[in-house]
Amino acid sequence: MSSGFADLTVQAHQLVSEGDLTGAERLLADALSDADPRPGNASPELAEAAGLQARVLVALGEPHSARGWAAFAYAAATRLFGRSDERTVTAAATLAAVLHRVGSDARAARLYSDVIIELTARDGPESQRVLAAHADLATVEYARGQCEVARDRLQDAWELHREVYGDGHPSGIKMLAKLGAMERDCGRYADSHEHLTLAEELCRLHLDSDDPLAAQVAGLARAAADPDHVCPAPAPAPAPEPPPARTTPVVPAARVPPPTEGPHDLPPYSPPALDEPVETPLYHPPGRAAETAHVPTPRTAPEADGFDDYPWPPDEPAEQPWRPGADPLPPTVVGLADDEPDGVRRVPPPAPEAPSRYLPVHVPRPPAVERRARPWLPLVVLGVAVALLLGTIAVIAGVSRVDDGRDTPPPATSAPAGSAPPPTSAGPAPSTAPAAAKPGTPPGRFTLTDRRDSIVLSWTYPAGAEGPVVVAGGRAGQPQGTFATLPAGSVDYIAYGLDRTTDYCFTVALVWSTDTVARTGPVCTKRR
Repeated sequence: MSSGFADLTVQAHQLVSEGDLTGAERLLADALSDADPRPGNASPELAEAAGLQARVLVALGEPHSARGWAAFAYAAATRLFGRSDERTVTAAATLAAVLHRVGSDARAARLYSDVIIELTARDGPESQRVLAAHADLATVEYARGQCEVARDRLQDAWELHREVYGDGHPSGIKMLAKLGAMERDCGRYADSHEHLTLAEELCRLHLDSDDPLAAQVAGLARAAADPDHVCPAPAPAPAPEPPPARTTPVVPAARVPPPTEGPHDLPPYSPPALDEPVETPLYHPPGRAAETAHVPTPRTAPEADGFDDYPWPPDEPAEQPWRPGADPLPPTVVGLADDEPDGVRRVPPPAPEAPSRYLPVHVPRPPAVERRARPWLPLVVLGVAVALLLGTIAVIAGVSRVDDGRDTPPPATSAPAGSAPPPTSAGPAPSTAPAAAKPGTPPGRFTLTDRRDSIVLSWTYPAGAEGPVVVAGGRAGQPQGTFATLPAGSVDYIAYGLDRTTDYCFTVALVWSTDTVARTGPVCTKRR
């Protein structure tokens, strides 16, 4: 049964290469009609035949008929080969394409994400298969209404493809044309016109005039926008949180109205007599001359302030002529305290608090007095240095004397007959190189550093080993696949392009010989 499916699959591939899709579909349909429909009992040849039948049906425009065979091939390949195997990745991509065509975009997006992860680990983030999978995922996201995410993903994939493989590659031209069509449907007509025009120009420069892709791009550029496509409205911004309640009352700052500004909704004012107490707020009428105004102050005379000795800067700005020793009033009220207007009296300060002798202004402090130099400090440092030097000389002399006493043999003394000679002290053993590790010793101190965008693996290479290092890994709880084969002596590896929310496990193996391979225990991330 297995060899029969293998021969039929080869014949079907030949028919597909010749363009006879209908013949290939009939050949595979006859062979698969009697097959066991349970993926758990499928053989590798049967799984490959089912996957080819699904791809042929999609090419013939029958995605609903292809859905069952695509799901069968993916389930069988996963059981037979594991998720990281090349055949399983191909089956997953086929099933994702079928699901997108039948409208199951949510599951198609998840499968495309898995395909991108596996292909990135196998081929690298810049491979053509990875960039094509990104373009397919962008198409699914666009169909799900994630327009902005889809456009950004497709534009990033096209720009990277253009940078790595050039302007004339057909896959890059196809991505560019699809991006222009998306932008046109979303109402971004300027960007759409720019990208579609560039796609037509690249087809003219790099493709033959009768190339089917050139005809497709030209037809896509002349097509109208999809009237049924509606971009989802952006999510409304969250309402701003109300400001926290104040725990202390807010005291408004004092304000001096300009002369041209009159009172705001105040009743007519009549000044009281000089012998009556003032019970209403003071108000300066607009028509009153400024030189007759007066601002009361509770401050004492300037002679008692004691600011005359402070070293003020020599270049005082002309617009700020006031100094503490010159006038008791700040510049804002200079010229307003010559005499008292009619009906205005000085208001004494509150009785419980004594008036302050200082203005509420910032007073700069004089620079701190420099500390006196200590003339004896250099002498102390010199004395300490001389004492250290003399002590070192004494230690060296003492050690030399001890060594001379050891080198001189002791005087011979008469030993009793039959006594053994005195034991001699053995000198220090010479240093030797570390011993080579025993064959079959795995790499040591295997550690994992999770950086979300990448995973850093490090280990120690056993002494005396000469074999390569194999790094394997995969999703937690699933079979591991080979990530890289590193030369002898390698002690680290960085894995890129992995899913930021999935846990992975890694092992490192050292190949001592064709029969001896030493592996470390698995080390896993802890993201969930």
